[in-house]
Amino acid sequence: MESKPLVSFIVEWENALLSAENRPVAMLRTLRRQAAEVALNPDTAFSLPPRSPVFELLVVYDEAEFDDGELARLLRLCTGEPDEVLYWRLLPTRDSGYYKNKNFGAGKAVGEIFLFVDSDVIPEPGWLKQVLSGLEDPAVEIMTGNVYIEPVGLVGKVFALTWFFPLRSEHGPLRRVDSFFANGLAMRSGFYRHHPFPDLKGTSRGSCIVLADQLAAANIPVYLNPRARVGHPAPNGFRHISKRALAQGRDRLYRERHFGTRWSASLLASCLRLAHHVAASASKIVTRFYKVGLNPLLIPAALAVAWYYYLLYWAGEILARAGLRAIYKIRV
Repeated sequence: MESKPLVSFIVEWENALLSAENRPVAMLRTLRRQAAEVALNPDTAFSLPPRSPVFELLVVYDEAEFDDGELARLLRLCTGEPDEVLYWRLLPTRDSGYYKNKNFGAGKAVGEIFLFVDSDVIPEPGWLKQVLSGLEDPAVEIMTGNVYIEPVGLVGKVFALTWFFPLRSEHGPLRRVDSFFANGLAMRSGFYRHHPFPDLKGTSRGSCIVLADQLAAANIPVYLNPRARVGHPAPNGFRHISKRALAQGRDRLYRERHFGTRWSASLLASCLRLAHHVAASASKIVTRFYKVGLNPLLIPAALAVAWYYYLLYWAGEILARAGLRAIYKIRV
C-alpha cells in the first residue's frame, strides 16, 4: 500500500451467517463498483491523487465459521485482485460478535474515514458519493445514511413498517439526528479512536444506541444524509425472526439495567413495552400499509407477524430477567 487510503470499508461477516446467500455477493460488488466510480471520477472536496489505493476493504470474520480460502476466492470474484482503486484484506478473529468485529476491523484500518458496512446490506446507486459529499465539511465527524428495510414479501413489508428502521427516505438536506445505525455509518478515523462502539458484554446489538446517547450527552452532533440510502433485509425466515426477537428483548433489558433507570428496568416497564409495541405496530400497519405496497387484505396476517415478533421480544426480556442461560447464547 503506497499511501494512506481515503476510506476504509469495515465489513463484519457475522450477518453473512443468516443472510440470503446472494446478499454478501451483491454488497461486495456494489462497494467495488461505487469505489471505482468515485476514484475515477472524483468530485468531492477530498484530494484523491496520488493515493494508491483510494479505498481499502477489511472483511472481519470468525475463523471458526468461515474458511479463509473460500472467502478470499469470493473477494476476488466480487472485487477483483487488490489494485490502485481498492485494496482488500481478510481479518480473522476468534472473538466474534457484531460490534466486536467492527471494533476489531477499525483497529486495523488505516484510512482517513471509516465506513462501517454490514455483509447483508446493499447500498443504493450513488450512496458512496453521497457519504463523501456529506463529509466535505470538516466540521462533520460522524454521518449516517438512510438505512431502511426492503419491503419485499409479507415479512419484508411488515418489518419495513414496524421495526426500528425508518421507511426509505425522500431527498433532503443534511440534518442533525439523535440516533443512527452501524450498518451504513461513516466516522473520521480520529473521531472513532475516541468514540469506538461500547462493549456491552452478553448482548448482540445495542452498542450504537448507547454510543448515540453518549454523543448526545456530550453535545457532539451526528448528521444524516437522506440521499445516502442502504437497503437492509428483513429477518431471513421463521428461525431468524424468532432468534432476533428474543435477542432484542434480552439486549433491551441489559441496556435498561445498565444505562436506564430503576423504573425502566422493572418488570412492569417490560410489560408496558409489550403493550406499546403491540399498539404501535398495529397503528403503523393499519395507517401506512400503502407506503410499502401491502395488500389491505393481508393486514390481519401482517398484524400476526408483528405481534408474534414483539411477543417474543417481551419473552426475551422475561427470560433474561429470570437468568435463563440459554437466552444469553443466542447469536444474531
